[in-house]
Amino acid sequence: MNDQEIIEGVIHEFAGLAKHPRPSHHEKGVSDYIVSRLHELGVTDVTQDEVYNVIANVPASKGCENWPLTVLQGHMDMVCVAKPGVDFDPLTSEIKLVREGNILHADGTSLGADDGIAVALSLYLIQQDIQHGPLRLIFTVDEETGMTGATHLDPKYVQDVQYIINCDSEYMDVLCVGSAGSVHTHFSRPLHWQAVKGKQAFTITAKDFAGGHSGETINDGKSNAIKALSLALRRVVQAGVSYVLASISGGVAANAIPSEASAVIVVDDLNAGETIKQVVGEEQAEIAEVYGEVEKNAHFLVESTDVPAQTFSADDTKNLVSLLNILHCGVFAMNQMLPKLPDLSANIGTIRTEDDHVAIQYFPRASADARLRELMTTLPVYAELTGCDIELASPEPAWTENPHSKLVPLVADVYKEEAGKEARIEAMHGGLETGYFFAMNPKLDIISVGPTTHDIHSADESVELDTVALLTRIVAKTLGKLNN
Repeated sequence: MNDQEIIEGVIHEFAGLAKHPRPSHHEKGVSDYIVSRLHELGVTDVTQDEVYNVIANVPASKGCENWPLTVLQGHMDMVCVAKPGVDFDPLTSEIKLVREGNILHADGTSLGADDGIAVALSLYLIQQDIQHGPLRLIFTVDEETGMTGATHLDPKYVQDVQYIINCDSEYMDVLCVGSAGSVHTHFSRPLHWQAVKGKQAFTITAKDFAGGHSGETINDGKSNAIKALSLALRRVVQAGVSYVLASISGGVAANAIPSEASAVIVVDDLNAGETIKQVVGEEQAEIAEVYGEVEKNAHFLVESTDVPAQTFSADDTKNLVSLLNILHCGVFAMNQMLPKLPDLSANIGTIRTEDDHVAIQYFPRASADARLRELMTTLPVYAELTGCDIELASPEPAWTENPHSKLVPLVADVYKEEAGKEARIEAMHGGLETGYFFAMNPKLDIISVGPTTHDIHSADESVELDTVALLTRIVAKTLGKLNN
């Protein structure tokens, strides 16, 4: 296949998707379009399930009818964002495509290459005269916010499958062979508000920490602003300063390492200010010593503030600070087969003071379900010891690397033939839909691949078109070799 023809063909299919708004939870229109397009292309065995996933069976090419069943998979929803001043309604506006040389982007909005390229590539490939066994296309909904499509997919659609090629990775030279499971964990501490007794109040703020994705960057040697704040608050106690909290907050999302957090404390001693500033300064020096090469801008501010009308009780204060101190942030253990991959990690993502409680989002990830279950048995003990409540959501399953995979070395060989260099074989410390498929059928042989995309989930999102062509050739050539 000629690269330019591939690019034109895939862009044609992608442009069809771009005309149909598809933010998460609003995929019916694009799902209907995909069903219609498959019928136009002569595919008759098409199912649209109750959540608007699309499942289509494509017959094998002549002579390949007895080859193993292979799935090409991606998700149809996208993160819809626009630049300031751009007239864009994610529920009604189409994505306006802009091609500049080797780059495809949108006119002031996110592009939707994550993961519309998977759908477009699959629609393009089934029109080509290539050798392949029986194919099943699975296009899911709501991958971006809740994995609704993967969780509601009927397991029968992966029970008779041998290979899955997921096309939701972000770098062409990376072959992804595993993804992390996770569990959203919610700690809360009921508050016992009391009339203020102290004479002076201070706001302590942890600022300008590096932050970042709690999966992709958890192993980059970063600190955590909420954790750092809790250590500073502990130092204040150790210095002999008695205080109670009036509020505490920080972070923006469970899966984001917080870059800022702050607390308001009330003290009795009118002379405590200098001691507080000194010990918080000591904590800043400690942060610099431990994390200085990464956290170059992290610092604390201690500022006098108005004395609030009410505060937490002394027990509320002590137990909250204790919980934050004992909750681990960062990597617990590294994977033994893939040395750069965290095997288990966790992140304190957010803390909020509400009317009657303080809420904390804690987000562990693991490369194997057993690792996650082990930690989940321990977390309620932390709650018991600190008088807090805990709610553990249903775990999102991991996709564990298959050391006996036939698919991975085959794709690696094809990649080398087509790209002229070795691919990187890695697992990601974040979640993919493949975890749910693997949970439904642990015998599946899975790989995740994708073209090189930039700035996904932003209005600057783009995709390198030469990598779209390369990916298409690699998938096509791989399908022609999956005869056992």
